Amino acid sequence: MKSKLFFLLFTATFITLFLLSGCGNDRVQYQPSVFIKDWLIAGPFPNCEDCSKINYHHDERCKGFYTDYLKSIGGEKNAVPTEGMKVTVADKNIERTWFKIHSAEDKIHLTDLKPKDMVVAYAFSQIESPKEQKAILAIGSNDGLRVFLNGEEVHESHDFNGRWLQVDNDYVPVVLKKGVNNLMLKIDQGTGDFGYVARFLDYDSVMAEVRKNIDSYKTLKVVAIADTLVANFGNRYKISVLNPEGKVKIELIHEKKGKIGERTVVPGEDAKFLLKKIPKGFLTIKAEFATPDDGVIVSETRYFKGKLKKHPRVKRLTKNLTIVDEHGKPFFPIGTYGAPVEDYKKLKDAGYNFVVASAKDLDKVNEAGLLAAVPIHGKTADEYYEQISKYKDHPAVLCWMLYDEPGYNKADLLYIYDIYNAAYKADKVHPSYLVITTPTVYKTFGRSCDVLAVDTYPITNGTIEDVGGNIALAYEHLENKTPVWHCGQMFTWPEQRRPTPQEHRFMNYYALMNGAKGMLWYTYKGFGQYLPVDDPELWKAQKVFLSELNELAPLFLERGFGKEISLLRENESMRAVVKKSSIGTFLMAANISKTETYQPELNLGKKYDGNVEVYNENRTVVVKNGILIDGFKPLDVHIYKLK
Repeated sequence: MKSKLFFLLFTATFITLFLLSGCGNDRVQYQPSVFIKDWLIAGPFPNCEDCSKINYHHDERCKGFYTDYLKSIGGEKNAVPTEGMKVTVADKNIERTWFKIHSAEDKIHLTDLKPKDMVVAYAFSQIESPKEQKAILAIGSNDGLRVFLNGEEVHESHDFNGRWLQVDNDYVPVVLKKGVNNLMLKIDQGTGDFGYVARFLDYDSVMAEVRKNIDSYKTLKVVAIADTLVANFGNRYKISVLNPEGKVKIELIHEKKGKIGERTVVPGEDAKFLLKKIPKGFLTIKAEFATPDDGVIVSETRYFKGKLKKHPRVKRLTKNLTIVDEHGKPFFPIGTYGAPVEDYKKLKDAGYNFVVASAKDLDKVNEAGLLAAVPIHGKTADEYYEQISKYKDHPAVLCWMLYDEPGYNKADLLYIYDIYNAAYKADKVHPSYLVITTPTVYKTFGRSCDVLAVDTYPITNGTIEDVGGNIALAYEHLENKTPVWHCGQMFTWPEQRRPTPQEHRFMNYYALMNGAKGMLWYTYKGFGQYLPVDDPELWKAQKVFLSELNELAPLFLERGFGKEISLLRENESMRAVVKKSSIGTFLMAANISKTETYQPELNLGKKYDGNVEVYNENRTVVVKNGILIDGFKPLDVHIYKLK
């Protein structure tokens, strides 16, 4: 009898424990460095129901990120779901079912969830550990992430601008208990790619690797963004393994006035100082991060507040902000990133005159009749000097690309300034250029280049007129003394799209209307894309535009940006500019609206009258008493030859 009773009690206890541990779940055995591919997924759930996809940011408006949608099954911290289990959110009339996946890839993509924008989703896995042990949960996500382990929230990442899906983005120190460990992830999504990737790493190995390579983990970046000096120390989710609760002290020390400011932040968080409160001159920025076992980790860098001195114009750059060839003749640079050597002739035939190409390919560039923007890399100004000195006399050189996105990457201003001067010291003929996507740092880095390339990528979550607006802003910050090139979007972000031919044509001409003195695009081939094959209609539209641009180049090489034309009836969506050149006087007019059609009345003045040719449209319009009337569909651009 006692044996039977014991058996029944044991059986009941076992069944209860089995149910509590997640009956039917496939447990994952703890294996350091092996990616977890077996998950239960639930979603999507609303994240930010009233947010616009345009210029979307991850902040307090992402209410879904902080809403517990799992209350019906015990809550985010304690839920132990099984395949087929229902989740109900009564006040939103939502029901979701947990489903099982086994991924063939390390990265888990959630883009098949519908809807996939402005949402959150959950992922659950059970990890069986042979013993209680410390471990590092190495995890990445696109975009935000919350992590719950065994009933506790152990991690949160919610970058304001979102982030790419990358392996081992965050190191999260955890303690795994012996037996089953319940791991719940919550992933938040704005637009585009959506997913996560996770594995455990051996704790001691990670700690040893961080200590061995501490210089790469304790980087201190300082950049002026608009009216703020931003200092950022280390990677919050990497160096913090040395002291998960620790904070970093960041000090500003002026060369003459001594210490003028201090902030305490967690590693990876921006420490912000108002620029107007900082005296002009050189600053030392010092970061100190105290750890229990490794002492105080210190990083220092320098910054200069003031107007950096620009070197004289290089030989191939004129006061009209144009590039000239070896014979002194102005030409309009038309180029592309992602140019494979085997396609150089194809690009030349399409109408390009330069490609972004490494120094080793300069002979091939020259054979194809092209020029090259040559990217230069190095840790010191001396390395830049040596590389440029080696190749400066090659006939295929157009310019030197010094750095990509110094604002976005929080590059050291004085380092950028040093390599800019090193380029001039090595080569006083060819200009150097920077590529900048962040308008708030045009002024910061604009005096550290001969040419500024502005890459505004508004498709699909930006404002398309910013393409021209950012070029105008760059000229304003650079006091109209530095040429600005348009770097256009011809690629697609993950799970998004390229511009349509209409959007593409609008962006190109709107950049030119705002004074672009050169054009290049990202990208022709690369990032897993090949434009002529992936989007033949856009490639066809590009070739048409390149033909037009080569024909109209003298118009855009003329000094100045043209004269604004008024409308008889005010319309904020219409913009028109008249410009004179050696090939005639042209009116360029654009409809900024993506949705509205207009028939504006453009006031040219009484000296214009009669029939006017609409460039490359095989039609004419009548100008009567100086008034030109024409129809503009959304994002239409029309060019009229007045004389």
